[in-house]
Amino acid sequence: MNFKQVGGRIVKVNFPEVPKGGEREVMGPKMWGTNKGYIDSPHKIYSGNLGWGLTSQGLRDAFADQRGLLSAKVIYERDTGRSRGFGFVSFETAEDAESALSSMNGAEVEGRPLRLNMAAQRAQSASPPVVERNVENNLDSSDLLSSISS
Repeated sequence: MNFKQVGGRIVKVNFPEVPKGGEREVMGPKMWGTNKGYIDSPHKIYSGNLGWGLTSQGLRDAFADQRGLLSAKVIYERDTGRSRGFGFVSFETAEDAESALSSMNGAEVEGRPLRLNMAAQRAQSASPPVVERNVENNLDSSDLLSSISS
């Protein structure tokens, strides 16, 4: 049927690059090896609106001309290996991150304009709050019993 005329139009038939359900096999090697060398920093930019095929190396390459670039990573879904469409770019200093944010926000990478923001610090794991006790006002059980009996 490739290049046949159907309804007055020429049809082009091809196979998808990745068979349905095969994302993990194709993207697996890219996904698992991509964040091993990531250098985390408190000076990070959140990068959104990434192309689905963009790798961490591709994101790093997009920011290659920016001063103080440390690392970049694209975030992937664990189950399917598909890109989640966002990532992080880390820098040596806050000034470097601000400079990159202002110069790269809206820049096109693989045909899509980057949407950049300063990354918020990740909240620490939810641990119960530490309760401090006022030792001076606490009565021990023997004091409490003696005060009740009198």
